[in-house]
Amino acid sequence: MSYRLQEFRAVHQLPGGTLFTRRRLAACAIVAVSLVAAWCLQQPNDADGQARPAATAIVQFSPASRQAAPALTGHLLDNSAFRLAEWRGSVVVINFWASWCAPCGDEAPDLQAVAEATAGLGVRVLGVNVNDDRDAARKFVDSYRLTYPSLFDPAGEIPLTFPAISPRTLPNTVVLDQAGNVAAVAQRKVTRTELEATVRALAVTE
Repeated sequence: MSYRLQEFRAVHQLPGGTLFTRRRLAACAIVAVSLVAAWCLQQPNDADGQARPAATAIVQFSPASRQAAPALTGHLLDNSAFRLAEWRGSVVVINFWASWCAPCGDEAPDLQAVAEATAGLGVRVLGVNVNDDRDAARKFVDSYRLTYPSLFDPAGEIPLTFPAISPRTLPNTVVLDQAGNVAAVAQRKVTRTELEATVRALAVTE
C-alpha cells in the first residue's frame, strides 16, 4: 500500500474503523444538502396538524374550509382602542409588519394603494406592528403616508393566534371574508396586483 493511500485512510477514517472515501464523502454532502433544502421548504403545522400554506403565493381557502379569525382587540399606534369585531361584514386585510423589516417597507405602498382602490367595496386594511418601538413604527407610517390603522403589538403576541401563518417571519398578510373567516394567506411580501384581485373577488362575489 502506498504512503499516500495510507495517509488518506488515516485522515478520512472515523473512530470505529469506518472509512470515508472521496466518493462517499461527496454522496453524503449531496444528501445533506437535499435534507436541508427539504427542511427549509417544509411548512410548519398548525394546532390541528394541518400543513400551513406554502410561502410562494397568496393561498386562498374555499368557503367550507375557512376558519374563524381570532377576536383581535388592542390599541392602535395612536393609542386608541380597536376591536376587529366592529369590522364584521367587511373584507379585511390584516398585514403583519415592523419598521425594521425591509420587505415590509417594499410592500407598504402597495397596501396603501389597495386600501384606497377598494375602500368603495367596503374593504378594510389593518396593520399589526410587531416586535417594534412605537416611535419607529409611527415614523414608518408617516414615511409611507399610510392612512390605514395599525395595532401596536410590541411583544409579537397577535401572530401567535393565527395558525395559518408563521410568527417567525415578516411580512405576513391574512385576508378575512365578510363573516370574519380566514379566506386567504400570504407568507411573503405581496403586490398590489395580486392582493387587489384577491380582495375584489371576495368583496364582489361573496
